[in-house]
Amino acid sequence: MLWSEEEVEKFIEEVVPDLEKDEVLCVTLVARKKYANISRSVELLDKLIIKNKQSMLRKLRKFLRIEEGDYIDHKTGKPIPLKALAVYVDLCPKSCLKAITLWMKTAMEWQYQAIAGTLDLEIFKKLDTKWFSSVHKSNSRKPVAVVDVDKKYLLNAPHPDWITETRGGYHLIYKEPSKETMRQLYLLSERYDFVELFRNQARTVIPGTIQGGFKVRRIDPNDS
Repeated sequence: MLWSEEEVEKFIEEVVPDLEKDEVLCVTLVARKKYANISRSVELLDKLIIKNKQSMLRKLRKFLRIEEGDYIDHKTGKPIPLKALAVYVDLCPKSCLKAITLWMKTAMEWQYQAIAGTLDLEIFKKLDTKWFSSVHKSNSRKPVAVVDVDKKYLLNAPHPDWITETRGGYHLIYKEPSKETMRQLYLLSERYDFVELFRNQARTVIPGTIQGGFKVRRIDPNDS
């Protein structure tokens, strides 16, 4: 799943924001039906929380040591092939302080329902997933905008800070975009049905990794 540490390092250095004291980043491993023969897509096959960008490459190296058969299609009982996988990071830092409030609310609701006998206690085994979900929903700030171009077509768009070539197109990344830049990007997303703008969750595939069998890589914005 990791084909170039150099590509990952460049991405971390140039794109990934520095994190404040209570901030983390969310990384997700996904499986897509359009990439391989599996019963359904899974948007949260596995998860990783990044506590600081200095250790991000090391954490990814360990997280992405994946072999055929490590993940199972629960509907068919068959292994999910590696060519079905991709790894994403949300570039909006998450506040753990905010996340605690969401998580505690859910935990208390579960506790009351359990005492009342109206809850299947098996759900408590999913506390780690609920915590990750709470973190993922708890934006601390939004320093980045991502434009997903689901086609091998370079838009006549405001000049991005970074371009990632993906399996199906490009991700254009803008750091601290101005209001005017956001306005232009919004208009592009309205004009083209293959363009999507992400700001609240700036989710992007990580360069240097494999996405559905494709080697994700950076394209120099100055060459576009």
